[in-house]
Amino acid sequence: MLLSISSVTNNTAVSIAAAALFILNRRRNGGFYYRSMANIVCLAASASCGMVFAILLRMIGRPDLINWMSTRLYYYLFSFFTGLYIEVEGHDYLLNTGSKVIVCNHQSSLDMAFGGGVIPKATSVVAKKALKFYPILGWYLALSNAVFLDRGNRDNAIKAAKRAAQDIHKKKTSVWIFPEGTRSYGPEIKLLPFKKGAFYMAVQARVPIVPVVMENYNKFYDSKSRQFKSGIVHVKVLPPVPTTDIPEDSEAIDKLTNQIRNDMLKTLKELEGIQVDEEKPALHYDNKL
Repeated sequence: MLLSISSVTNNTAVSIAAAALFILNRRRNGGFYYRSMANIVCLAASASCGMVFAILLRMIGRPDLINWMSTRLYYYLFSFFTGLYIEVEGHDYLLNTGSKVIVCNHQSSLDMAFGGGVIPKATSVVAKKALKFYPILGWYLALSNAVFLDRGNRDNAIKAAKRAAQDIHKKKTSVWIFPEGTRSYGPEIKLLPFKKGAFYMAVQARVPIVPVVMENYNKFYDSKSRQFKSGIVHVKVLPPVPTTDIPEDSEAIDKLTNQIRNDMLKTLKELEGIQVDEEKPALHYDNKL
């Protein structure tokens, strides 16, 4: 009997050791399909845990920690199994500014993992309405009080943005949003035109806007060429932009949108070591929310 138990224990230990060696080897040498599958599994696991976190944290009166715990778990799992990490500059700007609207450039689905490494506590996420109907992820987003924007319906998008602006004060939360609205994927160092919903939201709530710029990580991840490598992605958080003195008229919002987009594009180029042209930039914004 004792011999049988010892044999099972030894076999289990050997299996665990073999699995650990396989994971460590795949982290360094795994290819596109391994890392892609690892990302999906990590996202599903984190979203599933997030639903549990949402229920338990609401029971103890700490719903402000739901997104922070869930996305941070996703980042740690993702970076461990893929070997792709972030290095953050200016993180204090996210921690020391109270309620805020956080705007970040959008390249691929991996932004959710990288964002998990920097997102502050008490922050809601703005997502497109279609994600609400995704199994597991949509359920988690709904439980975490995500703000769903229907970009195909301007009136509904405006109402959702106004509710989010009210919640910023009522619930003392921040909001994370990708103002490009879709992915600016590819090797070219660029930003798509910004949609103005995030900027209306910040001006209505009278809270600062904090830009977050992720370097172009096409050299690590490129779904078209089936490339997915380990490495370090640099992220830079820019100083908060106050909105207290900005009127809510369209011209002022356009100017604010363009100013922040240009600052983020300049930073994106600097992260790539590209010399920045100091000429007056053109206007780049999208009239949709």
